[in-house]
Amino acid sequence: YSFTYSLFTIHSSLRDHLSIHPSFQSMASTTSLGVTLTVLLAVVITPSAVLRPLYHHRHHHDGAPVGVVEAQPLPVSYYSNGKGEPKYTSSPLPEALKAMPYACDDDCVSKLRFKAWEMQGNCTTCAFAWPATTTVMANTTTSDIMGIVLYNGAFVDPRSYSVLASKLASRGVNVIVPVFPNDLATDCNGMTLEAVTNAFFPNVTAWMVAGHSYGGVGASYAAASTLLCGGTSPRVVALGVIGSYIKDLQCPETIPVPKFEGDDHLHAAVITGNRDLSMNLTNFVDNLNRLPVHTTFTSIIGGNHQQFGSYDPSGRSPLYIDGNATISRDAQLNATADALVRTLLRATKNNDISPRSLVDC
Repeated sequence: YSFTYSLFTIHSSLRDHLSIHPSFQSMASTTSLGVTLTVLLAVVITPSAVLRPLYHHRHHHDGAPVGVVEAQPLPVSYYSNGKGEPKYTSSPLPEALKAMPYACDDDCVSKLRFKAWEMQGNCTTCAFAWPATTTVMANTTTSDIMGIVLYNGAFVDPRSYSVLASKLASRGVNVIVPVFPNDLATDCNGMTLEAVTNAFFPNVTAWMVAGHSYGGVGASYAAASTLLCGGTSPRVVALGVIGSYIKDLQCPETIPVPKFEGDDHLHAAVITGNRDLSMNLTNFVDNLNRLPVHTTFTSIIGGNHQQFGSYDPSGRSPLYIDGNATISRDAQLNATADALVRTLLRATKNNDISPRSLVDC
């Protein structure tokens, strides 16, 4: 693992530095002594303390240079038309609409956003669900019934994650994609997580909470509230952070920023694309110490930020940037699904986790 990751780090560093000059981009994409031509995934299983210095070698391209403080949260009126309806959201691609469990047009999802806003996180029907279409992923066994709750990225229509959800279901996992007001997956106290899991799949015995981009932050808060704040349901054994990291979500002061360091119960999957120029790499590195001991890092070679979902990013802010993917969306989503399910399976095999009241929330 260390040798494979070292090769990947050298390749990524070289590619990132060469990509400053457009004339070198094509050369950079094929440089690594032929190693990455045959390797899709570079996976390292190691404590975050070991990974932190390695990531510092990568060039910073996300538009937020080292030392620059992130902007303060915008007022709700800036991005919302009120009652849970965002002024802008990235729309799902045709293949995402096709992968939905039932037909739900723009008016349909708007009504779900309104209901989620009206119920203030306690809506039991504001979600889409995909039952598992098989037992477990090939060559594995577990006595647990597994489920993943998948949180959407900021201002991305939740239907855009239906393709990934379908791929997870085909690997033996029950999947829920909640609908949040304004398409912002803010679940500070885990109320949405508890509402939808009990409503859709009450028989699931082992849950992973996962999210893409902003949704990864929301997922970490939901997992923390369930694990550390005396929650009794659902049984969360794993966390999935996709193109994201753990940070302050501007929740009430009584709800701490999640920090799982030293937790040997929770398993986590951190999944990135080495062509992702949207994720703030400085914040990613600075928050590695918040991850649990059992964290698996997966970098998808050729993957970018937007291909973790199935949406059209063309109308997003001009400040939004992303790298050009060198693999297909389908390949990136398959790699993502595999990484999530592998971590969930490890958690169910090696985990006797039960809710613990370690923090008075």
